[in-house]
Amino acid sequence: MRHILFICLLFFCVACEENKSVDPTLMPETTTTGENTLGCLIDGWVYVSGRWSLPAAEYAKLQDSTSMTISAQVGFDSFLRFTIANPKQGETLPYTNVSFDNQNIEDGKVHITRMSDGIFSGTFEGGRITKGRFDLKYKE
Repeated sequence: MRHILFICLLFFCVACEENKSVDPTLMPETTTTGENTLGCLIDGWVYVSGRWSLPAAEYAKLQDSTSMTISAQVGFDSFLRFTIANPKQGETLPYTNVSFDNQNIEDGKVHITRMSDGIFSGTFEGGRITKGRFDLKYKE
């Protein structure tokens, strides 16, 4: 019985391996090429995605509007999520429904630098969040 328990424990430890090539103390470069990166400062602390999983951009088309929801695991058990209504390249828009560590925090502004060819890139900040940047791939 102990051998089975040990094998299960070993399996779970190996299955949850992190990507150590991502440095959690450095912000990602500002790019517009679909690098699947996201980083920001929250309360002055660096939070970056990519170490435990890639960030995601979910495009939704409704009858008379569109939205993009960005979600990312930015720490071992820290998640950031926000939504942008009617995103368009070159515009500065509000982002809403901001969730960090299962808490709602202040809304802010996002500047979309690219939204074409399946790439969604920009910068964001507001309230506790500063110097945010993302460069993601998405599907319509």
